[in-house]
Amino acid sequence: MGGSALSSGTDLSADASESCLDQQSPIPSSERLESLQDAVRSIIVGIGEDVTREGLRDTPKRVAKAWLDASWGYRQTARSVVGGALFHEPEVATASSGLVIVRDVDFASTSESSLLPFYGRCHIGYMPSQGIVLGLSKVARLVTMFARRLQTQERFTQELLAAFEAEIFLYSLLSLASGAAGTLVVCEASHMCMVARGVEKHASSTITMAARGACCQDIAMRTRLLERLTQ
Repeated sequence: MGGSALSSGTDLSADASESCLDQQSPIPSSERLESLQDAVRSIIVGIGEDVTREGLRDTPKRVAKAWLDASWGYRQTARSVVGGALFHEPEVATASSGLVIVRDVDFASTSESSLLPFYGRCHIGYMPSQGIVLGLSKVARLVTMFARRLQTQERFTQELLAAFEAEIFLYSLLSLASGAAGTLVVCEASHMCMVARGVEKHASSTITMAARGACCQDIAMRTRLLERLTQ
């Protein structure tokens, strides 16, 4: 990634979901898979269906595999996802108002209260300090890792911010720099618990935001970054 592009605040928006497609889920144990299949069979029987009929015969296995995929974030850490993809860009280090912006990172997660999906987009922006930047694909991978857990949208947003700050701060300690000067995370999502049941508001969406550093303390800076993130 070029320092000059970053220091000018160039919009680095991505179909960042594509960056996550090669993230491989860990191979599940046969015991975990069988336990999930048994649970799905119990649900099917519990609603009064015949789990042995043709249309449902393979459903427990398919659903079990889907749940393993939807929960692989528990088997990853921010450290393992980021790896060594933190870089020092001298051009960014000399800029006083540089911004790094990654927009439109698609995600799909599962609500911990209803076990129904919620899905949407994340926008992440930060002001590098001392020229420390995170590889762009790693931003998308962090989003996917936290999404592949049982979540609330509010916690999802805060966890993204905390992990992002922690990884850059650790690198800062090792390089005697000061990490990100400010970070802002905005998530917008539709929740199936509001769309397909309950109030059934099909056009509803929920927006959450978390900020630290200059993005939290400086209202003008936060406004500037929000405009760039959501334009």
